[in-house]
Amino acid sequence: MYNKINTLGSLLLTSVSAFAQQAGQVQGSEQSPQQVVVNGSQTDIEASQDFVAGKVIIGRKQIEQSGLQNVTEILKRDPVITLGKDGRISLLGLPGYTQILLDGRAPMGKSPLELDLSQVDKIEIIKSTTAETGPFGIAGTINVISRKIERKIQQQLNLGVTETRGEYGANGTWRMNQFSPESPWSFSLSANARHNRSPGNGADEQQLLTSLGMQPQFQASRHTLRRDEFSTLTSELAYQFGAGNTLSFKPDYGQITLDQTKTEQRHWVNDRLQQAWQRSTSPLSGYNLPLSWTYDSGDFGQIDTSLRFSQMQNISDSLRIDQDSANPNGANYALRRQHYRDDQSNTIWSFNYSNSISDGHNIKSGLQWTHSRHETRRVYWLNDVVDTSLIWLGGQSQNVEKKYRIFVQDDWRVNKTLALNAGLSMEDQTLNMLEEGMRNQARFRVWSPSAHLSKKLAADQKRQFRLSLARSFRAPDSSQLMLQPAINPFAPCFTNTGCGNNTIDTADSAGNPGLQPERALALNLSYEHGLSRDSQISIDVYSRQIDRKIGSELLLMPVSWAPSPRYVQRPANLGDASIQGVSLNWRVAVTDIWSASPKLDLRGSVGWAHSVMSNLPAQDNHLEGQLPWRAKLGLSYVMANLPVKIDLDANWLPADWLRNNLTQRTYESRQRSLSANAIWTVNPRMRLVMNMDNLFAPEAYTIREYFTDSTTLQTRNKNSAYTRVGIRMELKL
Repeated sequence: MYNKINTLGSLLLTSVSAFAQQAGQVQGSEQSPQQVVVNGSQTDIEASQDFVAGKVIIGRKQIEQSGLQNVTEILKRDPVITLGKDGRISLLGLPGYTQILLDGRAPMGKSPLELDLSQVDKIEIIKSTTAETGPFGIAGTINVISRKIERKIQQQLNLGVTETRGEYGANGTWRMNQFSPESPWSFSLSANARHNRSPGNGADEQQLLTSLGMQPQFQASRHTLRRDEFSTLTSELAYQFGAGNTLSFKPDYGQITLDQTKTEQRHWVNDRLQQAWQRSTSPLSGYNLPLSWTYDSGDFGQIDTSLRFSQMQNISDSLRIDQDSANPNGANYALRRQHYRDDQSNTIWSFNYSNSISDGHNIKSGLQWTHSRHETRRVYWLNDVVDTSLIWLGGQSQNVEKKYRIFVQDDWRVNKTLALNAGLSMEDQTLNMLEEGMRNQARFRVWSPSAHLSKKLAADQKRQFRLSLARSFRAPDSSQLMLQPAINPFAPCFTNTGCGNNTIDTADSAGNPGLQPERALALNLSYEHGLSRDSQISIDVYSRQIDRKIGSELLLMPVSWAPSPRYVQRPANLGDASIQGVSLNWRVAVTDIWSASPKLDLRGSVGWAHSVMSNLPAQDNHLEGQLPWRAKLGLSYVMANLPVKIDLDANWLPADWLRNNLTQRTYESRQRSLSANAIWTVNPRMRLVMNMDNLFAPEAYTIREYFTDSTTLQTRNKNSAYTRVGIRMELKL
């Protein structure tokens, strides 16, 4: 570990010294140490306390003090966020039920979780469904609000390097803001670039369990290397007509290139050898052209309207070499190529109105219209000849989606201690799908009423109860609705012999046009106890009753791409589900308890949950990701005599079996993770940040079991994990 740190540190040492000397503000021995503010913003806490439905706000001040790089990293640190074993973040341990928004809208193209924090103004974590955020946050909503143009002159430059098991990466961000006091115009420009290399290794073994005992099948080894290059350019030009009246144009362009190499070998007990080598490259590029207008008329309310057009293109080329000593066509290898092109365009218009009227009412309403067009083209080759065995998969597909959404909401401040929020939202979606001459349509309309109550205790305004009740939904996305079958690479088709039989563990995959949206009744009850302006403890009790739960089914069924039935895994509505849980969250400044203590903040959470699927066997029956318990613990410490701030964050998740469907269940080993973050403030204009993620890097184990009438097929997987070390320099120019 020390060698990794020294290697990375030397890459930045020269630059740090040069910049420090240029600034002329490096601390001398006679100077008193600089002060570093402990993480936590009283403004954010006070604003969240006034939000009726329950909200956590990560404000700009907290973002700047965190020393973290992107949205995912800072969300992992927050006590109310749960981190799954697959790395996905969520609320209530339900990533598929947590709505992720960018500026209050569904993201188009770029993921809000990947945004560099220099581009983020604040993050809102809403613990329930509200009319304003829409009907699709069954577990809650994470709303990332991008940084707006500011009427001040500033520039900032961040440069960093990373290392993961001998693979190096680099990243950089530059942001500039310009304006003139004599001019109503303002201009900002930001650029972000990143290059990462991520290795992965694993080992598998499979065995067949019958009445005669255990029969070994094969042993396998896997190796991957993923390289991604990411770059964005964002600008904003704003014209201010007067106070509260601004016209803004904020175009951005981004490009991502993913390059991945995979190798896998399977050694069977009957001396059969399967080997697969695959290299894929996927460049994705896109741009957004948003035009927005904000008008505040004072007594007549505020209007926000915007028109956005975005376009994206993803081109993927993959080359795969399969070697199989038991190949049915007599050859010991097959050279497979696939070309994939995806074009998507989106147009979104939104109109929002808000106004505060008499008796403490704040009315909000909005209308949003979305039109999306998505076209896909695929070509397959086998041994440099067009693969006619896959003709039934279709070379072209197209879908056109239209959405309409309206909402109205009333925030009513009854008095200083009581507040009510009630609203109604409606969304209508129509998806027309065309796949090789076959047409399908999926259409649904959902109505989502919500009501929230907040009661502060008269004797102490920092103590309050919240109650929320809402009808919410989870809509299937287009990838689940379109057939788009994919052949399992370990049960391939051949030009001469076509598609034969596959096994239950080498199932093909396909969509399901008949999927229906899930609907849920959500109930939240919470109590918040403020110790001070910087400290708060809360307890949340929640329940979700879900109808038409979407999961996956694994079937042996007739298919159009093979003369005999093949195993296919596809999404399906599995039945009803119920969830109940409780979580305890805290964020405490130790000085609030012990005035003479060091500058130390403690944060964390403990949660318990129970869920049941009505149509699955009782054993291991719960929702995916909904673990029986989870725990997080973090601390921030400011050194007394040095301008250094240290953060530590730990996460614990238990081992767990999950019943996926009637024919499959999965085991995942326990997971423990630890990350560390240190910030050294060199001078007021420069600081160095060191990050160490996944310290101790424990291996992860997975068991997958497939059930037939008389046997059980079991595959055990071991996946290696690695520590990631990064050093970054942040400089205000």
